[in-house]
Amino acid sequence: MKGLSFLTALGLLGAASFAILGDNENPTHSVSKQVQEHKEALLAYQLQVSGREGSCTVVRHGGANALRAELDLDHECIALMPRLAEARYWRQDASGGVTFVAADGRPIVEFFAADGVAYESLRPVAPLVALTAK
Repeated sequence: MKGLSFLTALGLLGAASFAILGDNENPTHSVSKQVQEHKEALLAYQLQVSGREGSCTVVRHGGANALRAELDLDHECIALMPRLAEARYWRQDASGGVTFVAADGRPIVEFFAADGVAYESLRPVAPLVALTAK
């Protein structure tokens, strides 16, 4: 009977070790999961300004469900629309509208959801700014 208790305890200890330490035979699984989570947390958009040639990339951190997220704009964005240099945050409201916000809370550009994957600027009125999911 004692032998059976010892074997049961040894089996439970092994199962607990596996649960705590994880499956070390496939270490790439945990790495690929972390990479996927990181990709999901970054959403890229193409920004275009009417009347101006070119486009730029806007990256929203925090994933699709974040109502406020950090914002990265590449240097071409500032060349297309200099006021974007102050944009630091992506703020989304309940209606799906998006505002690029300065560090001090001032709105820089306000967008409305055009078709679910694209946004068009509401303010400023001109020039028209469009965001399209990449």
